[in-house]
Amino acid sequence: MRRAAASQRGFTMIEVMVALLLTAVAVMGILAVYLAEVRASSYTRHATEAAILAQDKLEQLRTQVATTSSGHDASINEQGASPGLYTRNWSVTLTSGYADIVVTMTWSEDGVAKQFVLRGRRNP
Repeated sequence: MRRAAASQRGFTMIEVMVALLLTAVAVMGILAVYLAEVRASSYTRHATEAAILAQDKLEQLRTQVATTSSGHDASINEQGASPGLYTRNWSVTLTSGYADIVVTMTWSEDGVAKQFVLRGRRNP
């Protein structure tokens, strides 16, 4: 009888449980990397949209007659329409020889305030 029991091969319950534990740890690691990538991708998309909105406003202000002014657009989306994620502030300051233009974009990313500032100059 001992010979028959010794010839039977297979996995023990402990081996199966260790294999399941290692698989679960590996899957959790892969999910953590995936979630980090999704957050990074979202931030990159929002930062790019903010840069485009700031550039659009800077170009618009460069084509107007230079006067000291400021303003803001609250709650705009990636197309500059309402409602949206971004707040755009701008100011034009006249100095001797040129006008300073500053456009600031702000938005919230996972509860953290983010900001993008674009500066430019033009002849008055």
